[in-house]
Amino acid sequence: MDSSVVMPPLAYIVIDDDVALVNACAIWQHSPALAMDTEFMRVSTFYPEVGLLQIADATAITLIDPLGITDWSPFKALMLDTRITKILHSCSEDMLVFLTFLQALPAPIFDTQIASALLNEGNSLSYQNLVKQRYGVELPKTETRSDWLQRPLTREQLDYAALDVAYLYEIWQKQVAALQTLGRAHWMQEECERLLENYATEASGDFSHYYLNFKSGWQLRPHSLLALQKLCNWREQRARKRNKPRNWILKDAALFAIANSMINNKAQLATAEDVNDNFLRHEGDAVLALVQEAAAATEAQCPPRQEQPLTNGQKQQLRRMQELVESRAQALGIPPELLGRKRVLMPLLYALSKLPAGATLADSEVPSELTGWRRSEILEPLLQLPRS
Repeated sequence: MDSSVVMPPLAYIVIDDDVALVNACAIWQHSPALAMDTEFMRVSTFYPEVGLLQIADATAITLIDPLGITDWSPFKALMLDTRITKILHSCSEDMLVFLTFLQALPAPIFDTQIASALLNEGNSLSYQNLVKQRYGVELPKTETRSDWLQRPLTREQLDYAALDVAYLYEIWQKQVAALQTLGRAHWMQEECERLLENYATEASGDFSHYYLNFKSGWQLRPHSLLALQKLCNWREQRARKRNKPRNWILKDAALFAIANSMINNKAQLATAEDVNDNFLRHEGDAVLALVQEAAAATEAQCPPRQEQPLTNGQKQQLRRMQELVESRAQALGIPPELLGRKRVLMPLLYALSKLPAGATLADSEVPSELTGWRRSEILEPLLQLPRS
């Protein structure tokens, strides 16, 4: 806990029109960094609906009511200004909020949750726990699930929202100094840049790899796997166009069953789980057309077969890799999950298992999450392990 920090009574202003936003942006453009958070609703929609934006610089907290703003151009320019660091905590969902209503991602970013992990303060540490750990302050959680699209917002909602950035700017200052002392500032930069790269797919509109999220895909025949790929891409497109959650379009189990059975007529489709008359009427033809396209393709046009479950030898090798990750993480004073998660080790394991004796792994075969600072810290030690 940092007992030297004395926070002033919480004060903030609320702005809800274009003129006030322009004036605020004129002030913020001179700040080296801005602490930010968002409040949004995402219950029955694919895209989050922004209800409030919170911004703090070194001296003041401002809450932006987005429902009254019509011109976001000055704010968007601010978010894209590379001279200004955007400070957020656990920002994955916030990034989707910005991408949705601004059609842009703030950059550069500094995620205080990632910094906390690099500083060995805790893995996936919540903002509330980070503030409690550093300042001994218990932040309220009463408004977490309140309606952020209702108007007027209550005083309790506004106070809660302001607290979400009240400590963030100073935490950033202290974390930056600590990371520099440890020589990990470039680690932090890489992690935040990689986080932004995760949204390249959303921006591109190419969802052709989403079928890989189905871990049972290895069971499918080549043409069924192609059908699954096409159906997953279609569902992603439909969910965004209709602004509805994926499962409202079609659930995973039904998607997999249609591809597995290569259903080719409406009578068969009607028997599939989760398929009702409304779906048949509005989406049936499109789904059947995709399956028919997959059936007509050559095997060479089908995706590569997915990896099968690990053999006993591969399981032992994975265990050795995980033990090495845990040992290296302990020595570095960081969570093992940050250094090398199982989902990152698995592709490396499969790639190594296919290498001929004495061959080395090409850079293109190395998972991107194991490049950068992790190359020397964990990738090279992993490559030196004896293979099963």
